[in-house]
Amino acid sequence: MQATRTLARSARKPQAKPRPPVLVLLRAALWGVLASLGLVVLYAVALRQNWLGTDTMGAATTAIKVLCAAFAGLLARRATGSRYWLWGMLGSVLYSLLAFLLFSLLSQTFILSLAILSDVAMAAAAGLFGVLVWQMFK
Repeated sequence: MQATRTLARSARKPQAKPRPPVLVLLRAALWGVLASLGLVVLYAVALRQNWLGTDTMGAATTAIKVLCAAFAGLLARRATGSRYWLWGMLGSVLYSLLAFLLFSLLSQTFILSLAILSDVAMAAAAGLFGVLVWQMFK
């Protein structure tokens, strides 16, 4: 009887340990930055091929930032089992800061201005909105 209990216990799959929320946030922000890099490269190709004019640059960069922030927020919502909106917002804010650092390094200019605060606020709103819409249709 004891042997069958031991076999039954060992047949169960071990439960996966939950990842620390900080690691989930960092991973979500990094995926958002990678998506942002990919979209920027696609946009640069479209500009180079003259498929889009330079007058679309402001709208395209804003759209890329919002889409990638929402993507990072959706990935970050898995940090815990509750308060998805908070984790989505934090993931998108972290994405915004990492994207600013990366693109500042790539352009070799590091200029702090109030525009960064508006980018962070826009990213927070995009992450929050993305997670709320996700929860609504889930």
